[in-house]
Amino acid sequence: MDYLVKISDGTAESLGGTVTKLQLPNQTGGDVIFTGDKRPVDLGDYILVEAKEVDEPLDATKKRGETTVEVDRYGNVTVTRTAVAKTEAELAQEEINRLEIEITPHHMREAILGTDDGWLAAQQELINSEKAKL
Repeated sequence: MDYLVKISDGTAESLGGTVTKLQLPNQTGGDVIFTGDKRPVDLGDYILVEAKEVDEPLDATKKRGETTVEVDRYGNVTVTRTAVAKTEAELAQEEINRLEIEITPHHMREAILGTDDGWLAAQQELINSEKAKL
């Protein structure tokens, strides 16, 4: 995957695949650079590189963190999309959303008719206990 790395601030922009031509950001003249197939390509304040992408695994307790760009002494570039732990408040909000989604029109009808055996009240207690974590 080709990345355009801005040397002055170390930011990297994915180009969505291998590119054969590109226009540098903030370029007003509309000039297009034909990159060929050699990497890296020195473009002044920018460098076009082929980078290794690493996605740290996500699960129910993690979310996507910052993207880091590392260049080793051989010029190999690694772009890592980190995974960080969700906060207790984020986990609680997800559980609240899940519990609220379970309250369907069918459950509401049973509660109104009094045939839900207290399911709706119990569900609301679970929601309230999660809201206390916010």
